[in-house]
Amino acid sequence: MKLFSAFACFLAGAITAAALPAENAVQSILSAITWTGQVNIGGPPVSITGTAEEIYKEIIGINPNYDDELGINSSHSVFKRRDLDPLKKRATTSSDWTCAYGNDVIAESVGVGIRYLYSIANGDCSAPPGSPGNGGCTVSSCNSGAGIFLCNDSSNTLHTTCSIVADNAVEVLINCQSTTYAGGSSWITNTHGQIFSKDRSWNVILNRC
Repeated sequence: MKLFSAFACFLAGAITAAALPAENAVQSILSAITWTGQVNIGGPPVSITGTAEEIYKEIIGINPNYDDELGINSSHSVFKRRDLDPLKKRATTSSDWTCAYGNDVIAESVGVGIRYLYSIANGDCSAPPGSPGNGGCTVSSCNSGAGIFLCNDSSNTLHTTCSIVADNAVEVLINCQSTTYAGGSSWITNTHGQIFSKDRSWNVILNRC
């Protein structure tokens, strides 16, 4: 499939820049994610709130060598340990996913957001307390209207590694996609959907942002 090769290029290379009913819109969006992790080797943990893109840019502003020291190019990188092949070597996710939630977004734009999440994978992504059906949701990523949302269905603040959020987004991206003819030699691949953690205490959604 064209998506797999294009998506792999996004993850391994440099970052570049029919709708479902409205009731499928993500509810209870309270904030962007709060990331907590090291920005400098040996330095104290730093907390930054924003989308993955905003967090990454702020990290690079603090430490321009972050990618090589602690980030995606470092020997500590979760992404690098997977040999830049998350389609085959991502963490185990649940099989509790559905494509019947959300609205179509461009898969390529989701891939950019996933790349940003892997770029901050050495840290923790959090979401506020919520409840089943009324999750405490955060916007993990938003690129060209394509959002990756982390939603917490438990009564306690959720803390999980950003790489796990990315891995779950990949799972939905692989299983929930459709390609339509866009005229000439152009094709557009869209995606949307939702995946729950194994204990159903949180979920990741691909939807419009």
